[in-house]
Amino acid sequence: MKKGITIIIPVYNGAGHIRRCISSILSQEYADCQIIIVDDGSVDDTLLICREMVGKNPCFTIIHQENQGVSAARNRGIMTAEREWTYFLDADDELDENALKMMRDALDNSCQWIVMNYRKQVDGFKEITSEDIWVTEKTYFHGKKGFTELLNSGLFKYPCGKLYRTEIIQVHQVQFPLKVVYGEDIRFNLQYFCYVNKYSVQPSSVFIYHIRQGEGAGSSYYEDSFEMQMKIDREILDTVRNSYGLGEETIRKINPYFYKQGINTATAYLTIWKNLPFSLRYKEIWKIMKDFRFRSFLKYEWDCRRINRVDYLLLERGHFLGYYFIHYVYTGLKKLMKREEKL
Repeated sequence: MKKGITIIIPVYNGAGHIRRCISSILSQEYADCQIIIVDDGSVDDTLLICREMVGKNPCFTIIHQENQGVSAARNRGIMTAEREWTYFLDADDELDENALKMMRDALDNSCQWIVMNYRKQVDGFKEITSEDIWVTEKTYFHGKKGFTELLNSGLFKYPCGKLYRTEIIQVHQVQFPLKVVYGEDIRFNLQYFCYVNKYSVQPSSVFIYHIRQGEGAGSSYYEDSFEMQMKIDREILDTVRNSYGLGEETIRKINPYFYKQGINTATAYLTIWKNLPFSLRYKEIWKIMKDFRFRSFLKYEWDCRRINRVDYLLLERGHFLGYYFIHYVYTGLKKLMKREEKL
């Protein structure tokens, strides 16, 4: 296995943003990298743009396959990876400034996983915001310590922003599950984490997550979205108990994640799936609020005093619209205050 980093970029009909992604690599020192672009059967100019930008550059490999989905595209890249470390980059995102240098500096042969941070930007807006995580400097964890913080912070959910040992992925055949329309990323990480004995987490941002309003992985509507999320939650619980060997104390500590997933799904009916009739959206939100599993997550958060009394009473009584309005106004005021502080 050669030293360095393999960057895997799956892309499908990405003509509108693949230039930005590739340019973010070309603008940095990438000579020790292997960059694999897997075109998953695009029918626009994606493949043409990739070939035009890359040319005969020996660091780049372009693979074209019939459309099989993002999981199959990533798995194809994994099969072709030749460097010690593997990094996944989505085609609609971009590497942050000096990201490759930061990755090289972060490499540690005693670790099996390196978790780094990201920044995000809503397309159409200039502002790029940073994500706050629970560590303020490079921090090492042994065994499964830190798992609860990783999960609750949201960093565990996605493969981007992380360096994986290529040998572990290939030898243990860790793959993104096929024929799964939701949750393939966290399932990959759950499987990979089984083989992690030491890892590091650091607050440095290595990529910019571009949020395309009305598009993207989280924007697809599925009739049983909440049930799909509950299935993933059950898989997390089973993995924590049976594969990680963690006890009930850990289960209690990751309750905030399960609670937030219910809130996020309900919020999606208001902010993302706007094309659905309001009566249907309200009905689905009401179902979540009254679901015994969500109510158990909610009750436990209140018992631990991790949510305030107003939030608890609104959600317990099913008044999600009121809950959402209060948080929408509060978030808006916080942003306004931050802008005034900068002036």
